[in-house]
Amino acid sequence: MDLREVRSVIQTDSLDDGTRVELWNVIHLISRVLEDDSRASYDGGPLRSVLHALWAWDMGNPADEQPANHIIWGQIKKTVLQGTWNETFDIIEALVGRVIQFAEPGRTTRLAEECAGIFNDRFENYLVGYRFIGIEITPIDTSEQATAISEALEASKVLPGARHHLTRAVELLADREDADYPNSITESISAVEALGRSLTGASTLGAALKQLEAAGVPTHSALQSAWVKMYGWASDADGLRHGGSETPNVDQALAKYVLITSSAFVSYLTEKARKAGRDVGAGHS
Repeated sequence: MDLREVRSVIQTDSLDDGTRVELWNVIHLISRVLEDDSRASYDGGPLRSVLHALWAWDMGNPADEQPANHIIWGQIKKTVLQGTWNETFDIIEALVGRVIQFAEPGRTTRLAEECAGIFNDRFENYLVGYRFIGIEITPIDTSEQATAISEALEASKVLPGARHHLTRAVELLADREDADYPNSITESISAVEALGRSLTGASTLGAALKQLEAAGVPTHSALQSAWVKMYGWASDADGLRHGGSETPNVDQALAKYVLITSSAFVSYLTEKARKAGRDVGAGHS
């Protein structure tokens, strides 16, 4: 009825007040779960460990000056409601990581499993252009994009090489202090290369793509050709996959595109190999 302004702009380098309040409300819920689990513990339980790690290691304070719990939560609240957008993401990312690290049997275990997903729901509802991928808050605009990357990380569990490259690509893209877009692209392409080498034994992605059919992983010729060209672009682009004399002209949008595309291709090839009866974990990755 036009009585309230429709939220229509993706929040990328700022957070509005409504979003900040909602994010704090999620943190407050997390604090209550931690407190409930800790009451049943003789040693302070997960709450004690989470708050100590946040205070000393993530917030950079002297460990022997740790104040009462409510003061730490108050500082976290102030950061979420009044800090810069990247400071807000930093403390949320740290909190989720510590909850997962110190989860104990009980409600905290369920919380650790669901924590990132709860924030992702809020990010989606409030049109925040970021999503948790693992324990990293990454500049991804939609849940579909986040799912594509998460599924590729899951599919590549049996391929340490490919999984390492994908994880590193996410880390480089998610670094809010000093994002490294060229090397994120390099890692994304390297993930596909690692999978291709595992499937075919070829030494390069270009060669692997041409040998997929012979390796028992049939791929449509147009798709194969598209990836040969992408690999060629990444190899030829000055400074991307090979050291160049000039700084590569790469921005966040391009790094995101390559990460999402590479993730989707990793999932696609892994599924095709599985259907063809290939054990992708037994290759040369």
